[in-house]
Amino acid sequence: MRAPAALLALLLALPLAARAEDPGASGARDSRFAGDWSGTYVCTQGSTGMNLRLRPQGDGRLAGVFHFFPLASNPQAAEGCYEVAATPDGDTATIQAGRWLLHPPHYVTVDLDAELDEDGTLFGQVIGPGCTLFAARRAAPRSLPAACGAVVSHR
Repeated sequence: MRAPAALLALLLALPLAARAEDPGASGARDSRFAGDWSGTYVCTQGSTGMNLRLRPQGDGRLAGVFHFFPLASNPQAAEGCYEVAATPDGDTATIQAGRWLLHPPHYVTVDLDAELDEDGTLFGQVIGPGCTLFAARRAAPRSLPAACGAVVSHR
């Protein structure tokens, strides 16, 4: 009787092992970075508003748009946006800048080294000249400027 029980346990464990190695399974796990995020970041121009829209691409990576805009506390900051690609790894993600969609003069794209906190905050380092930190929270989808809004596929 022991042999059938051991065989049954082995057969039940096989689908779990196969699912753990399935790249799609990690993509589903990393989809917690997907969605719309709203917050602020600091670079040379001062504190600036940001919207980050990330959508799963089916291979564990995400694609999206980084939109930045002036805050009431810093009205001289410009508005702009560019494409981004995100590669999640556990509770962290590398978000790399792509091509400009709305490019204000004298601005450069920045990358983000992001971490997802247990309270749902996306935060981390802004990688660019004169930049420091960013923090964002999940937000309802917002209207973006026309140049920024129609880029991300909704797979």
